[in-house]
Amino acid sequence: MPFLSPSRLKQTYRELIELPDKTLRTIGLVGVIAGILLLFLTD
Repeated sequence: MPFLSPSRLKQTYRELIELPDKTLRTIGLVGVIAGILLLFLTD
C-alpha cells in the first residue's frame, strides 16, 4: 500500500525498471490471462 510505505513503492518501481522488456511482457501477459480466467470463473 503506497500510503503506508512510499519508500518501498519507490524501491519496487526502481527494481521493475531494471527488468528486461521480455520479463515485463511475460508478467503482464500472465496478469491479463489470470484476470480473464477470474472473470470466467466468477460469472
